[in-house]
Amino acid sequence: MNIIAIARNPINSPGMEDRDRAILHAVARELELLGDNVNIIDENETIESKNCDAIYHMSRNNFTLLKLQEVEEKGCNVINKAQGVRNCSRKECVELMRINNIPQPPFSIISTEDYAPTNGYPLWFKKADGWSCCPQDVCFATSQEEGTNILSTFHERGINEVICTQHIDGDLIKFYGVKETFFHWYYPAPENGKFGLEKINGRAKQHSFNCEQLKETANEAARAIGIDIYGGDAIVTPNGDFHIIDLNDFPSFSSCREEAAKVISKLIHYKL
Repeated sequence: MNIIAIARNPINSPGMEDRDRAILHAVARELELLGDNVNIIDENETIESKNCDAIYHMSRNNFTLLKLQEVEEKGCNVINKAQGVRNCSRKECVELMRINNIPQPPFSIISTEDYAPTNGYPLWFKKADGWSCCPQDVCFATSQEEGTNILSTFHERGINEVICTQHIDGDLIKFYGVKETFFHWYYPAPENGKFGLEKINGRAKQHSFNCEQLKETANEAARAIGIDIYGGDAIVTPNGDFHIIDLNDFPSFSSCREEAAKVISKLIHYKL
């Protein structure tokens, strides 16, 4: 098969550029071992899909997603689907998880022109549209005064809406999945986080929880959003409950790259 792989624009990969490239190339190597020809291109390059059998990609660019949707409609196997990637935009993601009863922290969508909530702190304020591209897109507030300042800063940046989410104390867990055939989770080191926010929850106390239930819930969330290759974060509370706090398309699989690459390549090659 002739396959195109599309790399993620560094603007959508802050601090993760090398890791994202690494999984893209690892999948390409596995596909070549299966006899496929893989052409890796950047997100801003033209997609020549005439003789292409499949495309796997890390794109989040609107123009590229439109092009991918066009080739999907012509029968090309595209992973992840364009609409699924769009659904990973934070506002769409939390709404779809709410509709499908996926456990997540209580949240509200508020205008940056509104007053900050008067109570319920600590709270998270996150850019509603798209993905987090810089540290200022995800902010932690312990008081209404801090919340008001955060909303004002978002507004000054031209951001109109934020997701306001209740902070949950517990263990932070990161997980990766591939279409119900692969699932891996781990406790991230607080000092290795993308924006340093993992330090707020601190080092994991390793509360007991049902790993199989987390896997099933993560797969259910991915199906609701419409993505086959996904990653996310969850908080596990001392009593073993968990809350999905983030779900993203095609993560880096940095803690299990080679194993994940084998599974992803088979998903693409055998059209599983």
